[in-house]
Amino acid sequence: MMFLLLFLVAIVALGNVDCAGVPVPDAVTLAWTRREIGAFFSFNMITMLTNISNTQLFCIGVGGGGGFLPSPDAFNPEKLDLDNWMQAAVAMGAKYAVLTAQHCSGFSMWPTDVYQETGFEYTFSTRYSSFRGGGYDVVDEFVSKCKKHGIQPALYYSLNQNYYLNVGGGVILNTSLVPGQANVSQSLYGEIVLAQMKELLTNYGPVTEIWFDGGCSVPGIIDTVEEMLADLQPDAVIFNCDGCSKHNKIRWIGTESGLPNYPIWSTSQHCKGGQGSPGVNSFCPAESDTTLQQFDHWFWRPNFPIRSLDELISVYYHTVGQNTNLLLNAAANSSGLIESTSMKRYQEFGDWISKCFQNPVLSTSGKGYIFVLESNDSAAPLQFNQILVSEDQSQGQFITGFTVFARLTNGSTAALVSDGQSVGNKFIRAVSSTLASKVTLEIITTLYEPTLLQFSIYNC
Repeated sequence: MMFLLLFLVAIVALGNVDCAGVPVPDAVTLAWTRREIGAFFSFNMITMLTNISNTQLFCIGVGGGGGFLPSPDAFNPEKLDLDNWMQAAVAMGAKYAVLTAQHCSGFSMWPTDVYQETGFEYTFSTRYSSFRGGGYDVVDEFVSKCKKHGIQPALYYSLNQNYYLNVGGGVILNTSLVPGQANVSQSLYGEIVLAQMKELLTNYGPVTEIWFDGGCSVPGIIDTVEEMLADLQPDAVIFNCDGCSKHNKIRWIGTESGLPNYPIWSTSQHCKGGQGSPGVNSFCPAESDTTLQQFDHWFWRPNFPIRSLDELISVYYHTVGQNTNLLLNAAANSSGLIESTSMKRYQEFGDWISKCFQNPVLSTSGKGYIFVLESNDSAAPLQFNQILVSEDQSQGQFITGFTVFARLTNGSTAALVSDGQSVGNKFIRAVSSTLASKVTLEIITTLYEPTLLQFSIYNC
């Protein structure tokens, strides 16, 4: 009785909340959250340099120190097969895929030509590689193959790191150049970035996400970048660059482990990375990027161990199951192929998701504070070991506290089987195998009366 009284008092108090103050997502960002899983194709010049153990070699100040610059001809993935890549994306259940169009080395995976706009001949790209006769456009093929396989394409572009142009943290470094590096001024670098971004944003059609690693710290261009993104890719979410966009913003979860801490909120003050906070000024959901290779290894290296299926299942619960999209890395080898061991693991992972969450034992939805799943047959109790709650966030994220109780078949009392704070797109928990006549979700605290897209139990 005391619990019910406190619950009703909480509901009455919440009736005074001004819902106009709750940050509301734009349609683009909301649609992105519902895609849930993306494939991250880390593939660039560093993939070719298999004798270099540090795959962050060219990321000056964030894991690398450089030392030399390879010839563009070093990029020669003889068996490059992007249908093979898409098979990996489909196998893992990805709905979108990100390509490292230009990583820290500055090597452009398209035949960039910015001379007319900048007066600078950018020679570190596929345009100057003899791969497939020279001038091959990997970005164009990637986007085409994504569409063929029903995957939304997305592009990664490194603004803050460009070893070819001796850039770290967005600025030209005052260090001696190695053979092959180009000497450019800070203002010219800004012009090159804008010209290359224009190519990426206009030449390949709509993309679902623009991925900025480490944001944008290039002096003097942020306002122009923001205008370009809004004008040229209005339906793309923008990762990790709050100053680059006023709309369609998403944030980094703050760890590459794939195991972020709970709770994770769809809202964050000024879109700051990390777990977020409820009731703050920006609807800016999180993305969790993590690797299949062990030990945070993003680019392929021979015979490097990969994570087990059990480890990937844990990643799923910690990401998709805690209200953040999962961006799972797929590192093609130096020949341009996803290896069979990795492909098998992606398939096992995707199969597990489908098997577990395709058919609920029982499900309900609607608006309110109490949701009940109840067996109509006393001789056939509900058996489950998974709980899934999904909130309608079209007007914002509301729920800040909830419990799930089950009335067990071996007694008259209700047992607490799960509780939490954030729901957002999805809250998923594995619980002990349970037999119950009734399972009840109670919304204990919320910014406003919530609507659930789904409250379901599963058995897998």
